[in-house]
Amino acid sequence: MNITHLNAIRALEASLRCGNFRAASAELGVTPAAVGQQIRTLEDYLGRKLFLRTTTGATPTADTEAVADRLTAGLSALEGVLEQLSRRRQANRIAITLPASFAENWFTRHIAEFYQQHGEIDLRLDASNRMVDLLVEDFDFAIRYCEAPSDHYDYVDLFGDKVIAVCSPAFAREHRLTRKRRNLVGVPLVQLEHRTPDPEWPNWETWGAKFGFDPGGLDAGVRISQVSSGLQMAAAGQGLVLSGITEAFHALKEGIVVAPFGTAKSYPTGYLYRLVSVHGRGLSSLQRRFRDWVIQTGDQFRSEAERLTAA
Repeated sequence: MNITHLNAIRALEASLRCGNFRAASAELGVTPAAVGQQIRTLEDYLGRKLFLRTTTGATPTADTEAVADRLTAGLSALEGVLEQLSRRRQANRIAITLPASFAENWFTRHIAEFYQQHGEIDLRLDASNRMVDLLVEDFDFAIRYCEAPSDHYDYVDLFGDKVIAVCSPAFAREHRLTRKRRNLVGVPLVQLEHRTPDPEWPNWETWGAKFGFDPGGLDAGVRISQVSSGLQMAAAGQGLVLSGITEAFHALKEGIVVAPFGTAKSYPTGYLYRLVSVHGRGLSSLQRRFRDWVIQTGDQFRSEAERLTAA
């Protein structure tokens, strides 16, 4: 068997699954031009076009789309073979990818408990906002705030999220923010752009409308054009921030930030935090215990968060 152009095949699979060269390049950690060049190399080798290119982008041909599922399944199978060959070495290894802010503000607050129970664990965290491809990259699990994944994955719903307004205690006193206030004109607001692809995640105008705030001034403030929870800005007294209760929970309990209008003014979102793994991929005994611990910890947290936002 002679398999050539594996990098190009990977670029093709990612482009088909992600929908375009740009999204594939972000996943693979290369430029869109590099993805395009790899696919052109594969086209030259095959002697046929895989994509129809126009001024507005590249569209896969019908024949190319027809092999998309087989490509994904094939690369997943190769990864499964490598995992099986290295299973003994990896018996105590758990590699997990999860959003940076979630890792900092939630996951690391809980993982010490699992460490105490399982001192032999070799835990490897990829705390970033990169959309890791579990089918072809060397990770056992992902925790994602997302829609339900495709059939290539197994997943467990952990908990949803709610958006509340938070700031530092000093900021709340300085700007006289109380539960009765409904006008935020002149209050420095942090406007987080591209916070999440969740279409039900509110901005200030949406959140304010739900809870009866005067719309004046809700479109003003500092705009942050990056994926960020804004929680550190709130804690530093730099503005009033709309934060997910998941990321703000421990900071609220410790008094680092406050919810000046009350935690009951929490806006439900659409996506869920989910524990994701590749369908059919074997897990070690320790990895199964880790999965069960995440599920149990998620159940406990969901109950605590519901009590907090009901207050």
